Amino acid sequence: MDKGNKHPFAGQEVIFATKHEKEKILSPLLRAIELSIVSAEIDSDLLGTFSGEVERKGSIRETLRGKIDLARKTFPNERLLLASEGSFGPHPFLGFVQSDLESLLLYDSHSDAEIYVDSISTKVVHDERELGPRDDFRSYLKQIKFPSHAVIVRPSDSFTPVFKGLHNEHKVAQAMIDCFSASKTGRVILATDLRAHHNPTRQKIIYEAGKKLLEALRSFCPECRYPGFAITKGIPGLPCQECGEPSRLSKEVLLQCPSCKFEKLNPRPDGVKSVGPSQCGHCNP
Repeated sequence: MDKGNKHPFAGQEVIFATKHEKEKILSPLLRAIELSIVSAEIDSDLLGTFSGEVERKGSIRETLRGKIDLARKTFPNERLLLASEGSFGPHPFLGFVQSDLESLLLYDSHSDAEIYVDSISTKVVHDERELGPRDDFRSYLKQIKFPSHAVIVRPSDSFTPVFKGLHNEHKVAQAMIDCFSASKTGRVILATDLRAHHNPTRQKIIYEAGKKLLEALRSFCPECRYPGFAITKGIPGLPCQECGEPSRLSKEVLLQCPSCKFEKLNPRPDGVKSVGPSQCGHCNP
């Protein structure tokens, strides 16, 4: 796209399959290329919940597609649809360090193309604790950034009753009393509420993913000029600066067009040429 020309998606509405106010996070970013976001208000809980009542059965990509399919039932004639999914667990390279992987999928129904991006961070507020009636829950609340970050309360042996989105200490205490009564073990689970509109730390990571989506939309395929020509995976083999053996870290990155599937290999964008011995499987097995 030549400088000064409008983006090919300019003026389009993006139907965002969400029920947790994520459109407020991404709207300012996509406005830069004259895209406006409309919330589809789907029931994303059908595909899985952070609190555990509904297990997510598919992969991240499958869940994103499922959310888009739900949105298309309400907006069957819209061109662009967007879905978001968060996944919490051990970092893929840092072992037991907790991380949040935020993924975005933009679907173009005209070309059947998918533009996927993600952002991972270890700066997460994600924890849960089993408590008894005499345990000090107030100290725990301070550790998980309450009240800016909401909590969930449920019995330790059941998902009913479950109290979500609690930002008030008195309401937390009342919910714990109700859950103690319902629990056969006499204990409750107190956990961070990971839904985006109740977890400001997660909102920041979603915003970082949104910046990557905007960057991808501004990158055009050298063959067909379709937007979204972006990194799809890393190619391992970055050499060790000590022994020269290839490591599992990326030496190159593969860029692919979501429309015509044209591919191109580039050096890794950060310019790193080697890794230290601590990251080498030969020097530090």
